[in-house]
Amino acid sequence: MWIFKFPITTYRALPQACDINWRHLMKRTAGTLYLITVSLLLVACDPGMTIRQIKASNGTSARITLNVKTEHPLIGHTWYVPQVTVTNSSDSPFTITSVELVAKRGTYVNKPRRPGSYPLDVPPGKTEILDIWFDLTDDVKETFFRQPAELRMHYKSRDQDETAHASVIGGPLDTSAR
Repeated sequence: MWIFKFPITTYRALPQACDINWRHLMKRTAGTLYLITVSLLLVACDPGMTIRQIKASNGTSARITLNVKTEHPLIGHTWYVPQVTVTNSSDSPFTITSVELVAKRGTYVNKPRRPGSYPLDVPPGKTEILDIWFDLTDDVKETFFRQPAELRMHYKSRDQDETAHASVIGGPLDTSAR
């Protein structure tokens, strides 16, 4: 005895025999998956913010310049990895010994990604990119939003310990500020 009205001899006969409307089922499944995916992305992604440099104070030597590139991290990040360059416009070399971030909620030690990044010698007339990574105790919004933080670069020049500073602050996402 046959369960179906006729024997199934091809793959295409199955939907007709079982009376399944595959096109309707696939559209509904695809639509459901799309809605679930979009909902998860909207819920899981934090909005971004902008962290930018507001001023630089180069300690006793005005011939050393720190430049912190504007960043657009997601609010929930608990790390800050700025792109920082230092330019030596003086006529003598200096050696960067360490970098730290001082914020209202604490001081963060730089944890460079490459071993041996410091001390870093910067010859006269050269620009160097610093290897910087800060693990924060709070997210970037709590650390930077509307409260300036100070990036401090400690260096040795002519056997004297000196510090160059750059202030950074966080605000609403602004991708036009580059």
